[in-house]
Amino acid sequence: MNTPVTAPRIPPVPPADWPPPLHAVLEASKKDGPGRVNLFGTLAHHPALASAWLALAKVLTHEGTLAVRDRELAVLRTAHRLGSAFVWSRHASQATTAGLDAEEARATAEPLDAYAWGTGDLDLLRATDALLDHADVPDDVWSALSHRLREQQLIELLVLVGQCSMMCMTLRTLRTPSDATGPQVSISRERCCSSGQCVATAPDVFEQSDEDGLVTLLVDAPGPELAADLRLAAALCPGGAITVTE
Repeated sequence: MNTPVTAPRIPPVPPADWPPPLHAVLEASKKDGPGRVNLFGTLAHHPALASAWLALAKVLTHEGTLAVRDRELAVLRTAHRLGSAFVWSRHASQATTAGLDAEEARATAEPLDAYAWGTGDLDLLRATDALLDHADVPDDVWSALSHRLREQQLIELLVLVGQCSMMCMTLRTLRTPSDATGPQVSISRERCCSSGQCVATAPDVFEQSDEDGLVTLLVDAPGPELAADLRLAAALCPGGAITVTE
């Protein structure tokens, strides 16, 4: 049985080889927290595209009109739905600065009815799901959002989910690793068959839900000492729901 351990399809460019403008952008964005070196290193393969993408990201992150909490809820939900451990873990680790607590951050990676979301949060999360599923938002959800968000914010939400989707798909397809030193692990709940093998093998990393029996992650960037357990858990998973990136 093959263990789904992956290497980057296009390795990030080392910082020493980045064009000077990319160094300047990273230096200026340090206030956004760590975890961007491999992201920038991937973009460094295409400087013109990097410049355009970072300009849009700057507008959405620093010049946008959405509340920070709304923005992060949409980003976390998008990253979860598209299976991007890179994006989800980076934003979840900084959730408290966006007005989210740890339980709320984890709940963005669960079925929406598994957590007692407030009406405004739930409307935004439902809209995000609808965009990812159908590239559209149902009239009832749009009407609810329209009572809370201005026209400018509604447009921004659509662009935000689209921009985040683009980055999640790019980083996941390229197998871009996070900047963490240990292995990265992600799960596909759609492929989970509730065997519990992973929980028995690495209980510090995996947890089985009492509600639906599906597995959730306790941590997606474990220390290097757990690498062997993670590889074994991935190999034992009957549904192939676990991916380990080193």
